[in-house]
Amino acid sequence: MINSVRKDIWINSYPIFLWLALEPIVGLIDSKIASIINLDTLSAIGIGETIYFVFIWVFIFLAYGTTPLVSSLNTKNEVNKLNYFIKFGRNVSILLGLISFLILYLSSDYFISTFEPTNKIKVLSSDYLIFRCVGLPFYLVNMHSTAVLRGLKVAKITFYSAFIVSAFNIVFSLFFGLFLGFGAAGIGFASSLAFFCASIYSTVVLKKHQNTLSSTSENVDKVSMRKKFFSVGVYILIRSLFLTLFMAYLRNRSSLMSMEEIALQHILLQLWSVGYIFVDAVAIASQTLISELISKKEKYQKSILQKELISVTTLISIFLTVATVIFLEDFVQLFAANSFDSLLNTNLKLMVAASLFIGCFAFLWDGILLGLDKSKEFSLLTVISSISGFLICSYLLRTENTISTLWLSLNVSLVIRAVLGYVYQK
Repeated sequence: MINSVRKDIWINSYPIFLWLALEPIVGLIDSKIASIINLDTLSAIGIGETIYFVFIWVFIFLAYGTTPLVSSLNTKNEVNKLNYFIKFGRNVSILLGLISFLILYLSSDYFISTFEPTNKIKVLSSDYLIFRCVGLPFYLVNMHSTAVLRGLKVAKITFYSAFIVSAFNIVFSLFFGLFLGFGAAGIGFASSLAFFCASIYSTVVLKKHQNTLSSTSENVDKVSMRKKFFSVGVYILIRSLFLTLFMAYLRNRSSLMSMEEIALQHILLQLWSVGYIFVDAVAIASQTLISELISKKEKYQKSILQKELISVTTLISIFLTVATVIFLEDFVQLFAANSFDSLLNTNLKLMVAASLFIGCFAFLWDGILLGLDKSKEFSLLTVISSISGFLICSYLLRTENTISTLWLSLNVSLVIRAVLGYVYQK
């Protein structure tokens, strides 16, 4: 039985791991391409990505809120409800993508100005942001389609889609950014083209999979389905809003120190994202597995699945902590053309390592709570931890205006998030 549970965790986790691994790695490659151009371009992309991902992660409910419900409907064989839910979610994704593009197009200069960049960096950031935002509808459609397929236990498509995005993004970034000399704008446009290609692929695969499902006779309460979609969505939206604003605040504070520090913070957060892919893959896979378990009227608490998830996460957290302490400086130098020796001290390295250790459990609890259909608690703990991190950071920066202070505040936020996440599972 234990081997069967481990196999389920592995089968549902490894495609997600590969997907999550590719996204920050491509981001680091983009950073490397930008650094080859000049430091201004790297700083501009750091600012543009911060604003871009604030909008992206606000709509993460299209992925996190979709997978558990799809898994539940599929387990219960309620195909009519499932098909309606998929169609409705796709339409919402397109609409939100178009609205987001319009908002960012009209207000990009204002958002960029909050980072107080030089005039040159402001222009580069605006070019990058606008061209990247063209692809927002395709990004959200791809996010929704792959989330549905994970709920249907076809997780491998998540990786295939990510591979398409990564390959095209690298090729287009080199072509538009370096070869044609469009710089930051070319790198942003490359991302939009890559997600256009991936969204077509994932949508076609999903439609083919839907065609293989046998029709059922249950009635579809469309009002109830939309209400369920938005009730879960609102909680995750609130959660995403507070979390992304907190992370954007940390980046913003580093930019107010110096352009060199925002470049270092950009690289560190990219590497931080790479570290979390290990446990985030397990957390996302747990949504499907736990939702499936609950739909079969079985308890998650004290189950073999619970023990295996905690065991895997503990091993991952120890590995990431040790690797960060030993190799962080080497990784930073690998992906940045400039030296940050004066900024990347022992204290900062320890702060980054600690955030990975604590955060592994915080991330796992997130996935478990969604699998248990506790989206309200999932949202509340992030709101509390983000506000706490913001208040602590604002206070500490008065006396020590350093990047280490930003990471200390992040650690405090993660501790609160991890503790509440464990308590809310009860």
